[in-house]
Amino acid sequence: IAGAFGPFVIAIISGSGDAAALAFNGAITPHAETFGMTIVDLGSLAQMAGAIGRSMSPVAGAAIVCAGLAKVSPMEMTKRNALPMLLATITFMIVLFL
Repeated sequence: IAGAFGPFVIAIISGSGDAAALAFNGAITPHAETFGMTIVDLGSLAQMAGAIGRSMSPVAGAAIVCAGLAKVSPMEMTKRNALPMLLATITFMIVLFL
């Protein structure tokens, strides 16, 4: 669970899914065997969670541009995206473990 929500939360805060996933994969993923996962599974989970978290971040560059084009605040857009992005992360976690 932390393998998904760690990069997810970091991406939301920082606005960069790549930075979150790379930091997590550099520090935690080499120890995947300790958590009962393969390196590929934990790495892909972190990468996808970071990308999904970036889609939900109000400080991501793409979110700011899209909110400006739609004439809404980035926070309004984030509120609208929150539930689908959380469900996408949970779904990806479940599919990965099956």
